[in-house]
Amino acid sequence: MIRLLTISLLSVAIMCCLPHIVLAIPQYTLLTGNRCINCHVNVQGGGLRNELGWYAQDGNGLVKPSDIGLGFAEKLLTSNTVKVLDRDLTLGFDFRFQSSRSLVPSPVEGELPSRNNFPMQFALNASYAPTDWMFLEGQYNPGRRPYSSSGQQSWTASVNIQPSLDYPQLRIGYFQPHVGIRYDDHTMLARRDVSGSGTTSYIMAPNYAEWGAELNYYSSLWYSVTAAVYSADNTRDIRFNTSEGTTRSLITSTSRPSTLLRFSLTPRFLDDNINTNVGASVLNNGDFTMINTFAGVGWSDVACLMVEQMSAGNKNERQLRNLSAELMVRIMSPLYVYARGEQGKTTSIINDAEQSVRQTQYTFGAQIFLLPFLEFRPEYRWIDTDTFTVRRWTFQLHMFY
Repeated sequence: MIRLLTISLLSVAIMCCLPHIVLAIPQYTLLTGNRCINCHVNVQGGGLRNELGWYAQDGNGLVKPSDIGLGFAEKLLTSNTVKVLDRDLTLGFDFRFQSSRSLVPSPVEGELPSRNNFPMQFALNASYAPTDWMFLEGQYNPGRRPYSSSGQQSWTASVNIQPSLDYPQLRIGYFQPHVGIRYDDHTMLARRDVSGSGTTSYIMAPNYAEWGAELNYYSSLWYSVTAAVYSADNTRDIRFNTSEGTTRSLITSTSRPSTLLRFSLTPRFLDDNINTNVGASVLNNGDFTMINTFAGVGWSDVACLMVEQMSAGNKNERQLRNLSAELMVRIMSPLYVYARGEQGKTTSIINDAEQSVRQTQYTFGAQIFLLPFLEFRPEYRWIDTDTFTVRRWTFQLHMFY
């Protein structure tokens, strides 16, 4: 049975620039009452921040840049948007560096695997609005992580057309489908296969992208809807083990596109001090279906709780049931602590017999904004599987602009 787990509780070159935003993860929608599109160029959130996102938390950090000799940066750059041909060009980047140990136990009893230090991401972002009703946006990741998963891509780009905020937005290009909630933590189970059978442990890998077209309606303050169609070229690269001892593609058709429908309700209560959301997305292609349902509640500037469940699989072959629940508490403006409990289960039919693989993991961490553009994220992870149990510290340094 899947249990709902709710748990209550430096060395990088400093760039000569000063971004002013820390609202970069979905938990902050419940802590602030804003939706992702309020602070990000992308309707899904993540990636490039718009002008409001730039100013949203000006000066938010444990240390002021001027206190460590970077006062000139505050005066040098006051926005991430410049004028080109009298139109807005918005620029940004995300750099993540991580230190972690392998989740696979060391072959030497009592000995920990060696610690690896590596860059997770270096993404360059840009957006340009040639007219009032259209903008172009894209992201390029010139570096690849030391491992890769099927479906990962090094770039995304799209054209976004919207006559006015009262009308739906049409997005066309090469980008990630709008599935469930988009997290910045790639270890979460909301898009993963805990069995790890086949070519990848991900149903939808980090930086996954497909050619597609989305119609996004979000002019109402309390709900949003997305209807979309995508190619499945990269999804076909994801394969899993079959009962015949071979592997097969997640998607069987060579030409069928994937379709998606997503809705989200975001009412606010008690003079906008209580923020909520509830919604679901359904992605389908032939015999494969992926359903993500989510819900959350937040007390503005105090704490939030969010839950997401993924149900995915191929009919009569394999089913995945994963659940995540996270509590985040705001200690002070530059400091947030969180605790997350997750459980995943993959059931497959192998040699006419049902076999299941399960994984339970707990994560305890903090987001510490040392400077307005520099985040330090320590995490303690406890992972329990059918074959081993591990406990690991990981550390991430995140610089963004």
